[in-house]
Amino acid sequence: MPGAQPIGPRYGTSAELLAEFVLGSMAFTTRVPRQEDVGHDLLCVLAERSGRMMLAGPFFTVQVKNKKQELVYEKDYELTWLRNQENPFFVCFADTEKLTVELFSTWHVLDGFLASDAKRVGLLPEDDGVVVRPIEAKPDQSEQRISLGQAILRVHAQEIVDPHRVGILAAAMRDWVDLDRRNIVNRSAGMYWVSGPVAYSTNASPQAATQVATAFYWNPKNLEICERNLGRTATSLRLVHRACGMEHEQRAAVSDRIRTVESLLRAHSTSLDALGVDELRKLGLEIP
Repeated sequence: MPGAQPIGPRYGTSAELLAEFVLGSMAFTTRVPRQEDVGHDLLCVLAERSGRMMLAGPFFTVQVKNKKQELVYEKDYELTWLRNQENPFFVCFADTEKLTVELFSTWHVLDGFLASDAKRVGLLPEDDGVVVRPIEAKPDQSEQRISLGQAILRVHAQEIVDPHRVGILAAAMRDWVDLDRRNIVNRSAGMYWVSGPVAYSTNASPQAATQVATAFYWNPKNLEICERNLGRTATSLRLVHRACGMEHEQRAAVSDRIRTVESLLRAHSTSLDALGVDELRKLGLEIP
């Protein structure tokens, strides 16, 4: 409007600028124009120092908020958007008074959507020392509250002038991005299990977590894709054994496992890919 502007959006913009400034020390960061904003405020490519160059690493997205509070998704299009994230997605709370940015991983959100089709989902950023808690749900599963655990990164603006410190933070961030990416890829491939750290330290790699949880999900409608994945995995396993050489295959313990894999392949021959069958037959394996 001419000559004035609402105060609210200014606070949000300041938070985004702070987050962009801090994350820009460890990632190639692009702020999404407000007219193009559908939930991601920052599009980021992790930057990794190599001599005098900054190399492009993995991609991730960030939603920035200026106040640490529960995030609620309840409209159909909001839930669809959250459910269908195809890239590692992080929630950021930027405190413009303390000049501090906190980043939270959303890996646990996938558990919620695989467990039930809730109509209202709340994401809960936790305080320090609080582990990722089990999902809270109403008996009819219509509502869920999903713990995000404590912050995975907490960075003061002053820290980013130290290249060594930035390197440590970037390395931790890479591992968090990689963890989320593995879960997303598994889901896309029809392998419905989710793994992530429950108890961990802020500003540290999830690989150093003191407690890790893995959850499996199954449903009759996934039978076909499960059989296809089984066939592809068994095919690859048999071919890898051959690639290891005949001496490897002739070991007693290995040869027993190979016979078991070959029996499984024959039992599930209708789930095998044509190319895989051709390669298995080259090994002399009879596939019906």
